[in-house]
Amino acid sequence: MRILWISFLGSWTLPLLNALSSSKKEDQYGLLIPTTQKNEYKHLQLNNNCKYYTVYLTTKELYSNMEMSVFDKYKTYIKQFSPDIIHIHGTEKNLAQIQNFIQDIPVVISIQGIMQGYKKFSFNYLLPNEEKKYKTLKNYLGRGGINQQYKLFCQSKFYEKNIFKNGIFFIGRTEWDKAQVIFRNKQAKYFHGEELLRPEFYFRKKTWAPQNCEPYTIFMPSGFNPIKGLHIALEAITLLKERYPTIKLYVPGIPQHIIKKNKLSSYILGEQYINIIKEKIRKNNLTQNIKLLPRLSASEMINYMQKSQVFLSPTSIDNSPNTIGEAMMIGIPIVTTAVGGILSFLKDKETCLLAPAGDEYVIAYKIMQLFEDQELSQKLSNNAYLVALQRHNIETTILQYREIYLQCINTFKKK
Repeated sequence: MRILWISFLGSWTLPLLNALSSSKKEDQYGLLIPTTQKNEYKHLQLNNNCKYYTVYLTTKELYSNMEMSVFDKYKTYIKQFSPDIIHIHGTEKNLAQIQNFIQDIPVVISIQGIMQGYKKFSFNYLLPNEEKKYKTLKNYLGRGGINQQYKLFCQSKFYEKNIFKNGIFFIGRTEWDKAQVIFRNKQAKYFHGEELLRPEFYFRKKTWAPQNCEPYTIFMPSGFNPIKGLHIALEAITLLKERYPTIKLYVPGIPQHIIKKNKLSSYILGEQYINIIKEKIRKNNLTQNIKLLPRLSASEMINYMQKSQVFLSPTSIDNSPNTIGEAMMIGIPIVTTAVGGILSFLKDKETCLLAPAGDEYVIAYKIMQLFEDQELSQKLSNNAYLVALQRHNIETTILQYREIYLQCINTFKKK
């Protein structure tokens, strides 16, 4: 088989591509990467069995209905690689509209997030007065801000609706994304395909142990987007601080230059959501309790997971976040909200503790349970690790995708 991937590169895609492209020498893999930055992937290293190409596009070209002039940028590479099947990752941007211009090659689309499925959850219980109070001059001029993110969700409506309407083959891994697919296109053929984790998480699997943790510590994998719920996490930490004055929350991925802006520049050129976070930290006297970190490598993330008692995800919506899969593989006990696809692979009191989205009181209570009950923590750790071993098994996942490709090709030939 000749399989062409069209995908942005991320921690959730590259491990799978490397595993597939090195699994069977007869198969040839190609990777076509859309990018808004020229020479961004100049030194990308892939397996010898995988060729890659980059196509430069503007942001407007990615977030609007695909025109023939945009498809022409892909067309040269598609013709050059001559695939038996094209595998496109995600509907958040318009990549999958390539299927509108191709009649002789089957296209299968992997579901990541779904913009129209996420849209209504994008503010994650932020109160209207909070959202307006911290809007900056830059935001009023139409750049950045929470409303700008919401506009992207709204803007995606036309091309994402078109992708689902015209799609034939879809790959997902949760009941949430399956429901989204089958009710958006009753003719769609849905396949189950898991994702793989970064290699470091396999090398250091099941390395969390309660005796190695700092007391009363929490690791949250991301905080720059309101959907992820850092503002709710801060309210939960405020509640817990009365019982645990030394409590610490580690949060990576927030650019330090944004955090360090002075008050004047923050309200002129700053980021609205960051201003909300900074004010909550100040108002609730959490300066010593919240540790905002730069973007972490896989190894650095593991180090923080190993020394934290709890992994926290207070998101308002998600499908199947790889960060939770990584936490399960390391074995750190998880507190997460009961949303989206998370309910397809985590069970309350068996592999995690679940809390309602937006409810800082229940989130704080669940964290407190893990602080106080080492036996419960160990049980959740062991059970979640066993689920992760099965879900993210490399050999099984390779077989899943090869079978999906073959089924799509054979079904397409019969049309």
